[in-house]
Amino acid sequence: QKLTKNSSISPKKKRKFRIVLDSAFAKQNFFPKLSKKAKLLHCVYDFGLSRQAEDKDIYQKAYENNCFVLTVNFNDFKKLVRINGPGVLGIESQMTTVQMDELVAKFVSNKNPENFIGKALKI
Repeated sequence: QKLTKNSSISPKKKRKFRIVLDSAFAKQNFFPKLSKKAKLLHCVYDFGLSRQAEDKDIYQKAYENNCFVLTVNFNDFKKLVRINGPGVLGIESQMTTVQMDELVAKFVSNKNPENFIGKALKI
């Protein structure tokens, strides 16, 4: 599923964000609210990267799989964003997993992922 406009999809069908969690995050089952709002993947558990994977390798996997990156390492990841590539969503590391789950789920609700391609946003 590409992050491009697809004329075969009816306008009523809402697109879901596809998000890859960087290696600092717990497994996606710790994000129940976000999992309902977005297709959630994890760079370690779904893509087989190591916990010490380089940011560029995580972004490359996200790029290959048309996913946005969710990270607490925002400043380093925002340098990697490509114009027509997936965006980066940055959040504060001091939050609990529950707070992160609520914040990001609220952010992606009723938003079109196509509007955020190639952008780096701190939420």
